[in-house]
Amino acid sequence: MAISATRIKQMQREIKNLKAENARLKKKTRANGGKPAPRTLSLPRARISADENELADEILRRAGLLGELTPEEKKMAAEWRALPAERKQEVVRVLETTHFNPPLSELIIQNRG
Repeated sequence: MAISATRIKQMQREIKNLKAENARLKKKTRANGGKPAPRTLSLPRARISADENELADEILRRAGLLGELTPEEKKMAAEWRALPAERKQEVVRVLETTHFNPPLSELIIQNRG
């Protein structure tokens, strides 16, 4: 399946906007003494067709980055969905202000092996 030229141009515009926003946030962080600015950014979700989602899922699956959830993961997901919105927001706020050492991305890479 191919991605249309219109979709590619839309994605390029979105990337350009995200890069501009990233530069603005970096500047704001530098002005704040290197501390991240409070999160106030709300970006619109990209409009992606079901076919594009399926293609992305297949690419990630082949790369070993996407797999089926284990029964335990499904249970945890159901527990999360059952939480009240207020509690979910509280958890998200804590995660947004938590700094991991080593960074979470490094931990994930280490645990893949």
